[in-house]
Amino acid sequence: MIDYSSGVPVYRQVAAAIRDDITAGRYRPGAWLPSEAQLSQMYEVGRDTVREALAYLRAEGRITTVRKRGSMVATEPVREPHHLPIGARVITRMPSPDERRELATSVELREFGGMPEGVPVFEIIPGPRKHRRILRGDRVELLFEDMSSHE
Repeated sequence: MIDYSSGVPVYRQVAAAIRDDITAGRYRPGAWLPSEAQLSQMYEVGRDTVREALAYLRAEGRITTVRKRGSMVATEPVREPHHLPIGARVITRMPSPDERRELATSVELREFGGMPEGVPVFEIIPGPRKHRRILRGDRVELLFEDMSSHE
């Protein structure tokens, strides 16, 4: 399964195999993945390689990891629409540790110590004299005003 001559890093190949299993439904949202030791045996790679693959999938937002429990497939949250005013700017970035705590649900605070890693935020800058807002990237759908109706 792992092709050492392909030029693709081994951890990326392992991540792709796990991603394919998630896409195919072998691991459903909310399901726990096999342990690092089990994944290491399944793909015949070292645990460090498995850890890198899991970190890669975490950064993609496909899995979340709970210390001392393992990794689970991320669930797709309901996205609430957020209408952006004309002229608003949006910056997408990773949240600070304080923002991860502030934007987390009570379950996430208990399980992860804050918002799961790999979840970006949108910083909305609506215009002069208006307050910036920070919104979770996994919980919001940004809707832009139709500029053609204002010409």
